[in-house]
Amino acid sequence: MRLRHRAAVITAVAGIALTGVAVAGPAMAATSAPVKAAASAPTRAFSAEGTVSGVSVPKGTVTVAGASGSSTTVAVAPNAVVSVDGDTAKLAKLPVGARVKLSGNVTDGVSVASRVDATSTWPFATIGSVAAVNASASTVTVKRISLSSSTATTTDVIPVAAKAAISLDGRTVALSALPTRAHLLVTGTVTNGTYAARSLTAVSRWDLSLSGTVSAVDAAAGTVTVTTGSPATAVKLNVDPKATIKVNGAKVSLSNLPIGATVGLTGTETTVGTSISGIDAKVASSKTK
Repeated sequence: MRLRHRAAVITAVAGIALTGVAVAGPAMAATSAPVKAAASAPTRAFSAEGTVSGVSVPKGTVTVAGASGSSTTVAVAPNAVVSVDGDTAKLAKLPVGARVKLSGNVTDGVSVASRVDATSTWPFATIGSVAAVNASASTVTVKRISLSSSTATTTDVIPVAAKAAISLDGRTVALSALPTRAHLLVTGTVTNGTYAARSLTAVSRWDLSLSGTVSAVDAAAGTVTVTTGSPATAVKLNVDPKATIKVNGAKVSLSNLPIGATVGLTGTETTVGTSISGIDAKVASSKTK
């Protein structure tokens, strides 16, 4: 399993060096001066980062996968310095799935690494909401929240370590006790591409703040429907019987909340529903009931 936000990698780039070009002259007699040899191609440094997707000891190569999914195979010099988690290692011990950085030189268009530094374990963190829990398989499915949007855009299935610390509303619970829709922070480690959640912190209740336009009111059922967001979406919300409702600053009952009013709503949301405790509506004075 791969998580898109969790282990960022850079596509390996191998530059092409300029090569010398030998120019052949016309046929010459035996007494002619010798032809001057072509100049040697220049050498320049290169570096590449990504995830190890393959190692060939016989060929002395490492294949590196970049973030875009493309792969680059790089030759490794016989005397190259190879390290895994800071310890010197043989090329054969380079683990597939590890993060890696290669550096060396490009000569005649061929990249040859003189140093290979790999990291087999690194931390990750994910925030979102619980979509599903599989206690028997020790996994949690998380609807991940985008950093640029409040909308859950990606679903990830994350393995949970056997001794993971799991809490719900500040209480230690079993994995099976995590309710669907609970807000969740997951932290853990990635080892050679394999994720393991070691801490899961969930809350089943959180503050709600919403703005939009009133599209329906059902005073008998104690609900208000608000059109909000882009694209516009109609959301039906439960209103607390003790909620404070104001229209242009004046307190009114839910039944007197005008259709079409621009509203700001506050309250709480839980894994089982919402409860609106405050409605502040604005309308033209002629529309106020």
